[in-house]
Amino acid sequence: MSIRNFALSVLALSAAAATQAQSSYNVYGVIDLSVGSMQLSGLPTAADNKRLTKVDGNNMTTSFLGFKGVEDLGGGLKAGFTLEAFLRPDTGAQGRSDANTTVTPNVPADNFWGRAANVYLQSDLGKLTIGRQGNLLFGQVASYNPFGGAFGLSPAVRLTFGRWSNDKGDSGWSNAITYSSPNLAGFTGSVSYQAGEDSTLNERNSYALAANYANGPFAVGGAWQTVRSADAPKVNLTKGQRQNFGLVSTSYDLGVAKLFGQYAEFSNSGYSGASRIDTQLYQLGASIPVTKMSKVMVSYGESKEKPVQGGTTPVTKHRITSVGYDLNLSKRTDVYAVVMVDKEQLANFESGTSVVFGLRHAF
Repeated sequence: MSIRNFALSVLALSAAAATQAQSSYNVYGVIDLSVGSMQLSGLPTAADNKRLTKVDGNNMTTSFLGFKGVEDLGGGLKAGFTLEAFLRPDTGAQGRSDANTTVTPNVPADNFWGRAANVYLQSDLGKLTIGRQGNLLFGQVASYNPFGGAFGLSPAVRLTFGRWSNDKGDSGWSNAITYSSPNLAGFTGSVSYQAGEDSTLNERNSYALAANYANGPFAVGGAWQTVRSADAPKVNLTKGQRQNFGLVSTSYDLGVAKLFGQYAEFSNSGYSGASRIDTQLYQLGASIPVTKMSKVMVSYGESKEKPVQGGTTPVTKHRITSVGYDLNLSKRTDVYAVVMVDKEQLANFESGTSVVFGLRHAF
């Protein structure tokens, strides 16, 4: 073989190897900031019911900074990683919250990589992810309501994982392993396991599963989880405590509007006092295009808490209605305005109305 042919062969093999092992790395995230007049339901003397003007972060999307990478291992197999940190752009603080020792004792601060810290393998057979990752139930809640994962403004999120929720876990699971199937004629499914990692067995393993079907304008999904352990920023569970959470969701895109519906139930066991309750809730919503770059969002959510034997919480209904307008200035930047009415049906409680104007940028 001539030197020239040998050199060409080496170059060809090098190019093939590079193609086999292509890698990519990205820095990305979302910054969400808003100004608003905030008021929640509560007793007239309570801080929640006092009107407060705020420059606030994370009302529509919880801001975060992310790093991800993927490597093509050849033969259809890929390996990757994800690291994502929550942040509060109104103050520059990390995480979603500080440690809380007064309002809710012993609530720890958020972990730095609280949104995601995992590695995965992916092929035509599906995806296997290990580490800190999104919770399957939260993914369902966010996918089937017009406000998505808006902790500040979505009735569905606020009543399941947000300000008025009874969730004992979190929107993300640590020490987790998840398998997600490929799309099979519109069907997808996932199974997740969270290790309790507690030799005392106070906290034990948790499990979750989810399934979705999408066909044209129609989609339907369901999810179930049994939570027996919790990590920051949630309070640890003790021996015998468990919560089951089931959710069914659907959506239909009519063209002139996309309609959403959800129904969920929480069931607690091993708890006492105010936490010895069962909760039922539902959400109805619509996303209505106004122009190619804007839409109106409407959502109503209602939860009903009722005590089980030995519980101390009275039967309570909580209603949240949000109406918003979202205008895309580009593919990465939008502005929004939302009015949210919050009402808890308890003796002497008064409703609260919040008005929020925000700017969100993805990079």
